[in-house]
Amino acid sequence: MVRRLAMFLGLVLLAGCGNFHNPFEAQRPFVPSAVPDDLVIIVDENHDTFVNREHLQQVITAKDSMSRTTHTVYRDYNNSVADQFTQPTPLSPAQLQDMWNAVCKENVMEGSSLWINFLSDTDLHQRNSFIIQVRANGRERTYKQTNGFSGRVRPLMLLVSAVRLPMSQNASTPVVGSPDAAPMTMPAGGPGMPGPSSAPTSQP
Repeated sequence: MVRRLAMFLGLVLLAGCGNFHNPFEAQRPFVPSAVPDDLVIIVDENHDTFVNREHLQQVITAKDSMSRTTHTVYRDYNNSVADQFTQPTPLSPAQLQDMWNAVCKENVMEGSSLWINFLSDTDLHQRNSFIIQVRANGRERTYKQTNGFSGRVRPLMLLVSAVRLPMSQNASTPVVGSPDAAPMTMPAGGPGMPGPSSAPTSQP
């Protein structure tokens, strides 16, 4: 009886952590589907520290294949806006397809895990909160996270956050290390890089 109860509780804990697969069932291959025209991903981030407070709102729309990230920095003593700017980034069809695949693979539109994150004393100096909204096919799902992401939305957030990186600003720029990337050549005799010198003719 005790063994059965322990096995049952173990299965419940695994299911609560998300991404649980029945080991007795064969896994079906994932078949990608077309990206919905009404796909919208909205991420609201609040980064609060003892120094400053910053709010980021990233809006990804599949209709125009764009990502718009608005950065707002607040002054702590009077809660006024110290700096604000918007960063628009065009998205490639492959980027949108990868995001939609992450939504479908992890069943983001269906639910969330039971346990997300735990706030410890070491997190009190910096509190990061996230509100993630995914809208598609007339449905909407909202996740609220603190100091991290749950297993269900983590793959999607990795793709969403990568859009802000400089390497993803131009979809036509080849990624370093890819077969399409041009080989890197070192200039001879450039600034700070002395060119080849002839061998000495005599010993000192």
